[in-house]
Amino acid sequence: MKSVTIKDRTFTELFSEQELRVIVSKSVNEIKKTITDEENLVLVGVLNGGVPFLNEIAFSLSEKITLDYVKAVSYGDNTFSSGSVELLLDSRLELKGKDIIIVDDIIDTGRTTEFLKDHFVSKGAKSVRTACLFYKKGVLKEDPDFFGSYIGDEFIIGFGLDYAQKGRNIKSILKLSD
Repeated sequence: MKSVTIKDRTFTELFSEQELRVIVSKSVNEIKKTITDEENLVLVGVLNGGVPFLNEIAFSLSEKITLDYVKAVSYGDNTFSSGSVELLLDSRLELKGKDIIIVDDIIDTGRTTEFLKDHFVSKGAKSVRTACLFYKKGVLKEDPDFFGSYIGDEFIIGFGLDYAQKGRNIKSILKLSD
């Protein structure tokens, strides 16, 4: 079993690279099935963790889509949320009348997702849907529109997910073991 130590914490494998590929592929295919107007679609990746998953989705669609990014933080260098969301980078696109899919690595408290959904609705988006690789069941009023897998209370890293900005580039998913 794969194990890594980052700073003072040890992480062990939860999903292998192969298992992760299956989760990502299933989720991307679900998203693709629902897209009817690629010209009006804006995929908004939540920096930094949402980038790998956003890329997988974007590479499966045509050149007609628009990509954009926002940066919203609630964790800092901790393994727990601060309880508040700070928008560090906003979209500069005209989003009025657009179909938006917010793409993030994980929905664990739901605060960032709810904050961004409200934010894009206030900018006049026609629709706002959410996609994440992992979802901690029950943290949102409604499940995300698209997600790869439920996850328990584990703190996880890999494929965009980090601990103190480290571990994002791991091709599998590891959980905090200590």
